Amino acid sequence: MSGGVTLSKSTFLHGVQCQKSLALHTFHPDLRDPITVTTQFRMQNGIEVGVQARLRYPGGSVGRVPDSYDISLKRTKDLIQSGVPVIYEAAFEAEGVRIVADILERTMTGWRLIEVKSTTEAKPEHRWDVAVQVYVQRKAGLDIKEAALLHLNKEYVRQGELDYQALFCEVRLINEVNDMQREVEDAIALCKETLAAGAVPEVPIGPHCRDPIDCDFIGHCWEEVPDPSVFDVYYIGKKAHELYARGIARIEDIPHDHPLDKRSAFHVEAHKAGETIVKPDEIRDFISALRYPLYFLDFETFALPVPPFDDLSPYGKVPFQYSLHVQSEPGRPLRHYGFLADVGVDPRREFLERLLEDTRGEGSIIVYYKPFERGVLNSLAETYPEQVPEIEQRIERMVDLLDPFKQRAYWHPGMGGSNSLKKVLPVFASELKYGEMQVSDGDQAMAVFVSLAGENDLAKTEELRQALWEYCKLDTLAMVRILDGLRGIASPDP
Repeated sequence: MSGGVTLSKSTFLHGVQCQKSLALHTFHPDLRDPITVTTQFRMQNGIEVGVQARLRYPGGSVGRVPDSYDISLKRTKDLIQSGVPVIYEAAFEAEGVRIVADILERTMTGWRLIEVKSTTEAKPEHRWDVAVQVYVQRKAGLDIKEAALLHLNKEYVRQGELDYQALFCEVRLINEVNDMQREVEDAIALCKETLAAGAVPEVPIGPHCRDPIDCDFIGHCWEEVPDPSVFDVYYIGKKAHELYARGIARIEDIPHDHPLDKRSAFHVEAHKAGETIVKPDEIRDFISALRYPLYFLDFETFALPVPPFDDLSPYGKVPFQYSLHVQSEPGRPLRHYGFLADVGVDPRREFLERLLEDTRGEGSIIVYYKPFERGVLNSLAETYPEQVPEIEQRIERMVDLLDPFKQRAYWHPGMGGSNSLKKVLPVFASELKYGEMQVSDGDQAMAVFVSLAGENDLAKTEELRQALWEYCKLDTLAMVRILDGLRGIASPDP
């Protein structure tokens, strides 16, 4: 390879997905998409799972030495020769490829490789991850007899101290990865050939940009795609790539007779017409079913791979915040209620008790995408069965503000084919903006709240908590403004 470039496991996997991605990572890393708070949060979650996985295989030593791969190689070799039973982060290099193995376990017949993933299932792409490690380790002289993938057990429910045997599931992969060794060798050769050329190959965009994972260079590779484009068509899926490959990039250019899902076809035809679609009778029916007082409600939750509290499974949703705007009668001023948990404690009981108190009585509880709030409440009902009657009463009162948009009683070109709150809001209240906020979406809210546990700066903590309050509060205020807009459409001024 030119310039002494060496493949790492991650760059190899980029090459398996797309040779252009491999070259961009190697030669133009500055073109990567910015790393978001949400991405950092997911990376930290992966690290945490790796740390917890070691407790399933105790008594090990760490082979990797930060910032020095050569020393890591030597230390790993010394640990192998010393007879240690387990090595964490064992480093190997062979044929221009470097890998770091999560866990190596010595057995009576040889070594067993365990690759740790923070998913709740084994995925097809994980085989490449394990297969290249086996390839490099064997070429480096290690006798690998077994290889397994370790993933989180979605059926595990925490009760008391973590049970590391039950928290994880092992999937034996040695037979599959043995069969893949020739494929791995060929893929390594192709990656080396790409890097030896010293240039970024021309690879058109396609499904591989997001399969099996989102590429780090979508912003760069997709910069010529118009906005909006065929990829923005509602529920179009992979058919968008088929259109784009035919040179059809704009929604306006999709042929009238092109076969599409009826939801996609509606969006295309409505976009071409460029006119607002309004069904006043359906909107009136929706509004007339509402009962005062109106409660506009939104939840925020976090979900961690390793359950932090009892009665939780991996990635179980923990509600930590709600915002509630209440309107007692038409035209009356709004009252705002809310809850934002302290970090480090299980917030669920207090969350539920406060919510039940704030929503006591009758009246419609308006949410946006009812399955989410309903699912959170049903989960709380399982944890606190004594509250089931109260919880069921709140669920029965729920009304989904998404329904008029989902049922196409209202469609506006500015929504871009999406019914999401953030796409609908600008049509009704353009002055309310998420983009200018420090916390601007649910994933970011989750990451920020969890990060507070490690924040020692009191001023910074207060700043972030205030940002969480403002974000969640805007979600419910947005619903108020959207309903006001629908009411005006259904009953226009004379």
